[in-house]
Amino acid sequence: MLENYQNYYVYADLVKQGRLLVKAEDINLQTWESHYNGIFNILRDGVETDYIQNMFVSVDFGNGEIVDLTLPDYYFNLLMWRLIVYIPNKKIGPQHLLFKDSITAGDIKKYIDKFFIIPEKNKLPNITLNNVIADTLYYFMDIDQFAMFLANTLNLEDSIDLMEACPEYDKILHSDLSNVPLEKVKNKGMELVHEAQHYIMESEKYTGHEHCLRNPFAAKEGINERQYKDNSINIGTKPDGQGSVYHDMINQSYITGGLNKLIYQYIDDASARVAQIISKKNVGDSGGFSRILGLNNVISFLNPDLDYDCGTNNLIPQFIPNKDILSMLEGRYYKLNYNSNLRKIGPNDSFLIGQTILLRSPITCASAAAGHGVCHHCYGDLAYTNTDINIGRIATEIITSQYTQMRLSAKHLLEAKLKEILWVNEFYNFFRIDINTINLRDDLDMKTFKGWKFVFNFDDIQLENDDDFFQHKFYMGDMYSDTDETPLYNEYINEFKVVDPDGNEYKIDADIDGEDGVKAKLFITASLSKLIREHISIDDESDDIIINLTELDKIPIFLVKMENNDLGKSLDEFNELINKKAVTKQFNIPELLQKIQLNTKKGGIHCTSVHLEIILMNQVRSAKNRLMMPNWRNYNEPYEVLTLNEALTDNPSIIISTTYRKLAKALNYPLSFEKCAPSIFDLFFMRKPKKFINVDHEVLDIPNQSSQKPFTSPVVYFHDHSGKRPLNIREAVKNLDKSPKTRLDD
Repeated sequence: MLENYQNYYVYADLVKQGRLLVKAEDINLQTWESHYNGIFNILRDGVETDYIQNMFVSVDFGNGEIVDLTLPDYYFNLLMWRLIVYIPNKKIGPQHLLFKDSITAGDIKKYIDKFFIIPEKNKLPNITLNNVIADTLYYFMDIDQFAMFLANTLNLEDSIDLMEACPEYDKILHSDLSNVPLEKVKNKGMELVHEAQHYIMESEKYTGHEHCLRNPFAAKEGINERQYKDNSINIGTKPDGQGSVYHDMINQSYITGGLNKLIYQYIDDASARVAQIISKKNVGDSGGFSRILGLNNVISFLNPDLDYDCGTNNLIPQFIPNKDILSMLEGRYYKLNYNSNLRKIGPNDSFLIGQTILLRSPITCASAAAGHGVCHHCYGDLAYTNTDINIGRIATEIITSQYTQMRLSAKHLLEAKLKEILWVNEFYNFFRIDINTINLRDDLDMKTFKGWKFVFNFDDIQLENDDDFFQHKFYMGDMYSDTDETPLYNEYINEFKVVDPDGNEYKIDADIDGEDGVKAKLFITASLSKLIREHISIDDESDDIIINLTELDKIPIFLVKMENNDLGKSLDEFNELINKKAVTKQFNIPELLQKIQLNTKKGGIHCTSVHLEIILMNQVRSAKNRLMMPNWRNYNEPYEVLTLNEALTDNPSIIISTTYRKLAKALNYPLSFEKCAPSIFDLFFMRKPKKFINVDHEVLDIPNQSSQKPFTSPVVYFHDHSGKRPLNIREAVKNLDKSPKTRLDD
């Protein structure tokens, strides 16, 4: 079988001897393909044989560093080294080994970022970087030829074998979560999933063969953990489509008879139907939001001179609360204070967590405000990657595509993620909560609580639906209200007190899901409402409602909403932050940026902070004139943050405003007659008209050239496809017979 030595090239001796020493310095751009083809052909001829599986290639990295690799490990590393050999004067070293038990798509991305994109993005043209990455990943398709040896048939027999051999795994698959609070059911279910994964990964130790799900779990591909939970561990809670969940949980998995009760079948079917309805409604909402956000940001661009520094005097105070926010800022420039030097945030700068830095940001970029594009120092090192694309459009697409996917995906709409109600410790001394009903504890001896009081202020009672205030006789009296005297079910308070006979007070309230200051609404039951009315009639002069604690025995006191933290809600919160006047206007730039950063992380949106800042940049205007950007060269320049609707209505470009909505109103709007800013849609007010009429060159002015160093002249572009960055105009034209006409000639 292994006799095609001419196909193994330099690895023919490997087949004959079972081991071979290879020098890493011999693998270069000219020889890589022969090394790859030799190993690939050996694997193709005998990957299933013990002889091939026991082969080793010893790689000598020089200086005595030698590493032994099995043939599959060596083959995979050869694939990744194709990136390294394309870098001029770069040698393969031991740091370039990718050697893990389980390699995921994330591991491959990190490798490409670390060893190829980050160190070379300002040295090689983007088209070269992209082509090398694409060509390298193309070779991954060859792995499909071994698919029959890699694939496992999905079956239940493997699970049965593991259950019989491992009692712990059997217990997990027959778990009972009936005693777990509803808001913790999902998290407990996911904990069981991770425990089950542990036994699946070690299944060969128990059964003598690998479980069919071992490879998908190892590679984190082909299987969804939450769906595995529903199928094999516990279905748990289901959303009702109204912002809450069904109060009956499905305490089984699909394979253990999860839908063998009528109520379980109803809950499962109803949830699916609700997801269809919500998904249909969200199509228009998501598409419309994406359109207007893209319209407001499409005019953003980078300053063509990547070495230019705008010199803004307005940096943004940025608090870094955790590593997630820090990772969003990697590659960005900052100062510790206004008198310190400019620094760049690196991947290992964890010392910044817990600190407040002064961030260079597109929001306060003087170059962008002057119409010359965001400078590299305000945008960060991502400018090298995004220099050829529309930074406003890519920011919009990255953010809205993820939000839209969540709002249209039944997988996300069907996910129950209850917000946990975090009670103060004193709550559990007196009360218990049964799903969503609060009662006094059953084990309390009411005789010992004689003289204890339940107290709250009457003015603290609020109505969730304010219309009931005008309709109900209790609030408006006989003359001004309807005759409806039925109990109100939307009355609530946020806190109350328990007072002992000695006058000691115990304040009772709860936060929602750890969100500081967001208090749980305690909805008053009909039984408690009746007691309140009785006590009001006894003493109308007092503002406090005082009820003996013993009177609350055996009756439901409050109801609480089981709020589902639907991931689709994060889009609503994001929309409110940038497009709801009551919300947007209450924050300054640093506060709004921090809120949006936290919102995207909470919603599971993956993006760097600079994309969020580009969006905010286009909603900031001068406090003196909404059609003008602030002059960020002035210290403490006054500004105004507009909502998205305001930014489009009062956009400096008349074409963008009329493209937005209400064309007739825009044409009669007085401010429209003052608009003359360019946009890519506008054939009259154009930012680069010379480029549009296809001249051989175009000239862009560097702003405030007299005060900027080291560049003191305009920059010229030549359409010679050389891939070089713009040069100083004097250097660019000194060897030309005919210099292009610029203002420099004047």
